[in-house]
Amino acid sequence: MRRSLFILALLLAGCGGHGDGTGPAVPVQHAPAISNLKLAPSSVEYMTGDGQAAVMAELGFADAGQDIATLCIVMPDGTRVDVAKASSATTGTVSEQIAMSTKTVGTFTVEVWLVDGAGGSSNRLSANFNVVSSVPAGEWTNRLSGLPFALHDVVWNGTNFIAVGDDGKILTSSDGIDWVEQHSGTDARLNDVAFYGSEIVAVGSGATVLLSLDDGVTWTTKHSADRVGLSGVAINSNQIVAGGMHLQTGDAFMMRSLDGGESWATVQSLPQSGHFVTDLVYVNSTFVAATDVFSPESDARVMVSSDGDIWNEIILRDEVAALHAILYDGQNYIAAGYPDAVFASADGFNWTELDTPVDRVSYLSAAWNGSQLVLAGGITWWYWWMGPPNFERAVGLSSADGGATWEIFNIDGYYQSNGMAWGNGRFVSVGETTPISGLGAIYTLD
Repeated sequence: MRRSLFILALLLAGCGGHGDGTGPAVPVQHAPAISNLKLAPSSVEYMTGDGQAAVMAELGFADAGQDIATLCIVMPDGTRVDVAKASSATTGTVSEQIAMSTKTVGTFTVEVWLVDGAGGSSNRLSANFNVVSSVPAGEWTNRLSGLPFALHDVVWNGTNFIAVGDDGKILTSSDGIDWVEQHSGTDARLNDVAFYGSEIVAVGSGATVLLSLDDGVTWTTKHSADRVGLSGVAINSNQIVAGGMHLQTGDAFMMRSLDGGESWATVQSLPQSGHFVTDLVYVNSTFVAATDVFSPESDARVMVSSDGDIWNEIILRDEVAALHAILYDGQNYIAAGYPDAVFASADGFNWTELDTPVDRVSYLSAAWNGSQLVLAGGITWWYWWMGPPNFERAVGLSSADGGATWEIFNIDGYYQSNGMAWGNGRFVSVGETTPISGLGAIYTLD
């Protein structure tokens, strides 16, 4: 890291002597104290300065020992920088110019402290440095906002967009702009929707399965049960497979129907490693399931099956990643989730993690239009424990080369995209006005 000269503004203090003329007094050693750490600027746009910004760190100090020796700085990547000094001042300010990366959108922390000649350390202070999205507002158009229910997924079946959400809500639209609410016959939370030919299937809490044969206008309940939540569904010409979690045990759960939803059988051979199903896709004669996990010490996995009955678990990486969205982009399966996790696989068995330029984002939705891959989600949930973040962050990525390079975007404010589809010449995103609002919204991008 390139470091500028250390700039110090100090108030000089003289050394006293003994009244008997025997020589100067030896100062009593006291560790210094620091206060009022500031970074200027504290917020810059993504890729400012071709990926690096000069930031001034300034702090105040008091040192009764009058022997400051070193300023210590810990950069966001954990690198420690020690700046050698010599000072006999009792109070003053210290300013140091440091180089901060702007290649990743997010909030980054710098920690500093002072050390004196006797090895005593001051208190430590930290300050946040924000790299924010520079994507112009207005690219996404708000079509509906403030709905009294969150929306969780959307699909385009060639005729209509079909969006599903809380309280059994189902909305349909032929163009993604004007929407009509349809009667579902259930108040279950609906989490996922998929189609094959004329069949559209929606699944949700209470092991609810709904079927529509008329572009999402009318619906029939095909299954319901206690203690099971369904989060993903995939359908082909032979069967419907729905997956989720057994709410009593936390185990992964799947069931399948070979007769259009008239009867269902629980998959008995499903691996049980603490991972539960969050999303499903069927492409190239292969089912692939994204998974999440309760344990913070587990790994990232998908489940793969050629027949919907016998499943294999594939470890994507040893560190935890909660995968929430999965699709096929014409060349690869793409699995995305938290934290900032995006993986690609040509066959569903061998996976590569893709580098992404945004951190602390949960990717919850994904769509592909034949040439452009789009992922979106929201600011990670733990941000909201402390209240809304103090700035808007990019929550989306788009790529025209399969994830080799990315463009970043924000849809609108703190909006969270839970589901996305491409159809009728536009992307449609459904979700919530914020991750904790429970208020639904729909946006489009032409």
